[in-house]
Amino acid sequence: MQTDFLGRSIRLPALHWGWLALAAIIVWFVWQTAAILPPFIAGLVIAYLLDPVADRMEEKGIRRWVATAIVLTLFFAVFIGIILLIAPLVVSQFEALIETLPGLVDTVRPLAEKLYAQANLLVDLESVTDDMLQRGAEFATTIMRGVLAQGLAVANLLALLVIMPVVAFYSLRDFDDLTAQVQRYFPVRHADRIKSLLTDMDHALAGFVRGQFLVCFVLALCYAAGWWLTGLDYALVLGLIAGILAFIPYLGAVISVALALLVGLGQFGLDWWQLFLIFLVFQLGQVLEGSILTPNLVGERIGLHPLWVLFAVFAGGELAGLWGVFLAVPIAAILAVLVRAVMRAYLESPIYSAEAGPAADSE
Repeated sequence: MQTDFLGRSIRLPALHWGWLALAAIIVWFVWQTAAILPPFIAGLVIAYLLDPVADRMEEKGIRRWVATAIVLTLFFAVFIGIILLIAPLVVSQFEALIETLPGLVDTVRPLAEKLYAQANLLVDLESVTDDMLQRGAEFATTIMRGVLAQGLAVANLLALLVIMPVVAFYSLRDFDDLTAQVQRYFPVRHADRIKSLLTDMDHALAGFVRGQFLVCFVLALCYAAGWWLTGLDYALVLGLIAGILAFIPYLGAVISVALALLVGLGQFGLDWWQLFLIFLVFQLGQVLEGSILTPNLVGERIGLHPLWVLFAVFAGGELAGLWGVFLAVPIAAILAVLVRAVMRAYLESPIYSAEAGPAADSE
């Protein structure tokens, strides 16, 4: 028995050592089987994202297993079709860009020095320029190598290609039954509150992820087509990178345009018209995203201030590298729901609303 700062007694729930042992065993098991989890996690994620589509088909009288088969067939057909169409060209452009990127830095360095000389700067910024260009190239190369390595590793896993569709089918077919089964084990006293909390998480997470995937896909097409029309080398892979990085708010846009301009400088030199066209394509994509795509496909589902979004992205990268950067915003959205629930509970509690404690009563 403990007391709070108002002097009231608080009964803490007893935690049996068996539950702690069970939690430790589960953590150990997940850690040991991490290598085989990706196809199962991918299948569950696909089922989670496609469940609303299957629900709508089921509401129209289509049997659940038929709706599941139709939805997954269309999904994997489109996914595999895109991979087969663009994978060879994307991989070749990725490899060429990665090999060319260090040389682009050497090409751009004299141009940057010339700009500094023309601007009559009073300080010697040569060392700063070299360091910034080198760091930028290394950072972009690291991201591209990580994306390419992850993509090739996933594509070459036979287990992923075989197991993931099976897991997705059974998970999507029985999704409602599985969620109902899990809800049966919620503590009766707190079941309604837990369900409400999970509903808020689903609204924030699923809506953002589904909408943001569509935003990234459309932006990748627009950037690739626009930069190809300007004559920029590696337009397809640069557009794909820009589309993927659009999943990372703010920071992804900066990296995308910087990489495109770097390639443009290496290809066209100080051709201001070409550089303007490259930047114009990026800016038109930003206008399209901000005024049409995001408001209609994503909306305000995250509910996070831009500063918190930026912090989440950098924190995710620090904690988990490339995967942490991409998962930072969805995880932050879930944590935001939890924090809001805790703050609501605090505002409704006697700790917030009590007007006086024992010391005040004795006066």
